[in-house]
Amino acid sequence: MRYDEKLIANLRMLGLTHYGAKAYLALVTLGPLGAAAVAEASEVPRSKVYDVLRRLVREDWITTTGTRPMSYAARDPREVMGSRRERMNDELDSMTAELRTRFDGVMEKEPPNAWMIRGSRNIAARVRDMTGRAREEVLMLGALYLPEELEALRDVAPELRRKGVRVRILTRSMIVTADGPIDLVEELRPLTEEVRTIGAPMIKFIVTDGRDIMIMFSPVAGEVPDVAGSIAIWMPRSEVAAQMRGNFNMIWDGMDPGS
Repeated sequence: MRYDEKLIANLRMLGLTHYGAKAYLALVTLGPLGAAAVAEASEVPRSKVYDVLRRLVREDWITTTGTRPMSYAARDPREVMGSRRERMNDELDSMTAELRTRFDGVMEKEPPNAWMIRGSRNIAARVRDMTGRAREEVLMLGALYLPEELEALRDVAPELRRKGVRVRILTRSMIVTADGPIDLVEELRPLTEEVRTIGAPMIKFIVTDGRDIMIMFSPVAGEVPDVAGSIAIWMPRSEVAAQMRGNFNMIWDGMDPGS
């Protein structure tokens, strides 16, 4: 008889040997057979057919009649596959739990890649540190600025100019805070002339040298940010910083320089 090689391959994935798969398919297709007939139909050598059939019986793929001459019959494939599916699911669940335990153990040993920063003074100190260490470039995108942060940027501006660090900023022209409006373009001019205005969100990204990135968030009521409740996430991860740098440049290059 002819065999579907894909079906043979799939049965072998379930643990059958090549001969075992062919013998089982012969019994499924032709019904109960004696050992000699199984060997002929499945092309399993007669010298091996009894070993093949005994293994199929032992692993619950087939049954025997218990009479002489003994014949063999395939068990219902729905029962066979159902029991193996349950067994495989149990094995997969057990393996997943074991691998997850090992994986989590390794992840817990790795150093943290992000730090949460709370409080306007702490955020301003981190901004001062990031920009002060810059050697080539500082990028800022967003409209969330804290008073202490603006002061820190003014303080570091002369050092950035001395080192030739290019500073580019995409922000709103103005934001309104609980203490009144802030003209962001005017406040940021001492830092750089490369300030362009867009409908920036009430968050902010700072990227330095494509190496460090900090993201600032604040509760917002309407259009008014609660700067006192601001938090930041600092990540000294070049792969994350490079992604944000690419987004910044895409927006910058697509704008009118006079914006």
